[in-house]
Amino acid sequence: MGTWGTALYSDDLAADLRGDFTDAAGDGLSAASIVDRLAQEYAASVADADEGPVFWLAVADMGWRLGRLDEGARLQALAAIDSGRDLARWEDPRDRVKRAAVLTALRARLSSPPPPPKHVPRRVRHATGWQLGEVFALRLKSGRLTLLRVCDFHEEKDGRFAVFELLDWTGDAVPSPAEIQGQAPRRALNPSGTVCLVPVPRRKTDEARLIPTGVVSPPSPTRGAMTFVSWSHLDRILLEVFGLE
Repeated sequence: MGTWGTALYSDDLAADLRGDFTDAAGDGLSAASIVDRLAQEYAASVADADEGPVFWLAVADMGWRLGRLDEGARLQALAAIDSGRDLARWEDPRDRVKRAAVLTALRARLSSPPPPPKHVPRRVRHATGWQLGEVFALRLKSGRLTLLRVCDFHEEKDGRFAVFELLDWTGDAVPSPAEIQGQAPRRALNPSGTVCLVPVPRRKTDEARLIPTGVVSPPSPTRGAMTFVSWSHLDRILLEVFGLE
């Protein structure tokens, strides 16, 4: 568990729980169901002597803040505070004093009525209907075209993303299917090579830059380093990594 401060969410576990609790609330789960889901997903942390208190403190605090406070989680958090289990991992006396102040404030919060349930929008998860090997022409900032091929898929909590490899071609008009089939992957300017993980475009201006070619060709069997590329940074990455503009 990485820790960078004494604040409640200044460690990896608590920060992850804050996001996951919010996502579960956005999915419409009840307070008890949220705690059950997180307790299963973080079972190893719940059972750990150091991480267990952090789990209950974060879950109870998020439940209070979002108006979804589970009584069992509240009691677990108060027990972690009153027993001193959370303070036991803070060896520096100055850090211990700062953490104690954080816990005192949290205890007061959990001892007061929570606010009414807040509206939490459901997180939009990315999805793609593109198929492996599908080739698109991409309009560059200059107006010229290059080719992108779906070479893999990457799945995480935010959804499913297509992983693209650039093909070694640029031109002013979409090439013929036969010409596309013969294109090799473009090498990056660095020797390791790079493939790009790109979300499905949501803005019409970005969507208009992708032109389906109707061609499906076998992806390259080798992979370089993978770089996540948002549409707002795509042109900069293409220039810096591949020299395309």
